[in-house]
Amino acid sequence: MTIDEVAYYLNLSPRTIYRKIYEGELLAYKVGGVWRMEPQFVYKYSRQNKRTGVIQNG
Repeated sequence: MTIDEVAYYLNLSPRTIYRKIYEGELLAYKVGGVWRMEPQFVYKYSRQNKRTGVIQNG
């Protein structure tokens, strides 16, 4: 998957995806100068980092 595809799937900006790659949160590799990610790793990340939609009042 490309950065744009992952960003769309995770509902995040491409910039956030790059940051998560550099911080080691997402596994990616470069092919011909283009970042690629394996779909199974993206799916695993999305399952581990699900937002519950619960709003807490402080």
